[in-house]
Amino acid sequence: MSAVEHDTSAKKFFILEEGREAHLMYREIGAGIWDLYHTFVPSEFRGQGIASKLAEKALNEARKLGKKIIPNCSYVQTYLKRHPEFADLAIE
Repeated sequence: MSAVEHDTSAKKFFILEEGREAHLMYREIGAGIWDLYHTFVPSEFRGQGIASKLAEKALNEARKLGKKIIPNCSYVQTYLKRHPEFADLAIE
């Protein structure tokens, strides 16, 4: 599986597999908050942990950059429930 990339100009974390893109999109709210609002994985790649890798990379990058996150994406909400070590990043 390809590595997760961060495209800051498009505001997304993504993985390219066989020419198809899986991504986690975000909006910047001010200087210190990311609204993580949409995760997409092509159907042929679902069930392989790709969404989890995208969420993990986004949350680790948010922590590294001192950002807080708004988990508007339902997948990110589920990921946070499974990984409480990232709970400190979330604001509602």
